[in-house]
Amino acid sequence: MKAPLSEFLMEDLLEEHRFSARFNAGESGHRAQSLGSLLTGLQPDFNFNLQDALSEVMLSDAPNMGQEQLRSLVAQLHPGASPENVLITTGTSEALLLLLRQLRPRKLALIAPAFQLLSEIPCSLGAEILPLPVRWNALGHPEAPIDAWVNAIQANKPDVFIFNHPHNPSGLLLSQQHIEMLLAASASVNCVVIGDEHYRFLSRPVPEPGPTLYARGRFVTGSFIKCAGTPGLRIGWCVGDAQVLQAMQSEKNYLTHTVNPISQLIATWFLQSLQRSNGFFSVLHSEWLENKRTFAQWKSKQDLWNGFEPAGGLVSCVFPRGSLQAAEAGSGLHPSVTSFAALRERGVFLLPLSTFEQTFYSDVALSLGFRLGFGLSTAQFKQMLSVMVRSDL
Repeated sequence: MKAPLSEFLMEDLLEEHRFSARFNAGESGHRAQSLGSLLTGLQPDFNFNLQDALSEVMLSDAPNMGQEQLRSLVAQLHPGASPENVLITTGTSEALLLLLRQLRPRKLALIAPAFQLLSEIPCSLGAEILPLPVRWNALGHPEAPIDAWVNAIQANKPDVFIFNHPHNPSGLLLSQQHIEMLLAASASVNCVVIGDEHYRFLSRPVPEPGPTLYARGRFVTGSFIKCAGTPGLRIGWCVGDAQVLQAMQSEKNYLTHTVNPISQLIATWFLQSLQRSNGFFSVLHSEWLENKRTFAQWKSKQDLWNGFEPAGGLVSCVFPRGSLQAAEAGSGLHPSVTSFAALRERGVFLLPLSTFEQTFYSDVALSLGFRLGFGLSTAQFKQMLSVMVRSDL
């Protein structure tokens, strides 16, 4: 790398508050599941005892590219791919790090604001960042100025586009027409597309993965661990050109080498369950839908916050009501602006949007808003929203 990595502001704040907040809505994933609840939820889809099967796992290195059965299941999620097009990684962060080090972008486009890794790693490799900025209207609704994004790609000719979608932190889910417009613009300037699809499993009203960006000449990184409340499994993948994946694994030998065989076995069971009755994940998907409905009702019955439920993924943004209008009018912060400290005093942890300031996004929204996670249990989510409108905040 050409430059040291900057401090990871978001992760530092999450580490400081995630274990002490009564309502931890600063996270970007579903509430964590215990190993017992995961195995119990998956068990009805299998004719053998999952716990017994786990006890027989050898704690040895796994195949370097990942276990064949798991790679085959991941390939099935990406039409046109085969197991040779799949590399199993220790989370998607490792997949992105390895892939970007292979592609070595000179100019990289991404939808901003973004997860800090998406801009920081390319910058450390000497890349220039082309942000495609999301905008929030006065009511806190995220909007994608697609024509402006297409023009920016065609005029600036990035060589890599990280298509981070469904979008974190806005919760945007683009129409297929808009997706095709961005893909066509990228193709017109010979720009390699990386689909960052961490929220693909929560992008439809039914509990099944949404469409993928994968195609010949493109790459995709993804996982189910945030959507399924199992980030501790540290399972991710990259799907793309087999030769590039082989080079990524060669470098992976200097990092995590192979992925934990227990995690890979559980990931295999999860993906197999999706093809069967899907009893475990469908419950979490239903909770996601219920929390979105709860938020939609809540926002219409209170006058302290603006924002919208995510169209895709587990996060969206909220703003103290009136703050965006006041900022747009140049009249300073609205008197109702609620501070991070005031929320924490009531047990609520939301992630300030200011932690996204290092991702080449300069809108005033970063100083006013918070990222709100939708991964709490339905009961906790309702309780948290009621706390957020208490008059003593």
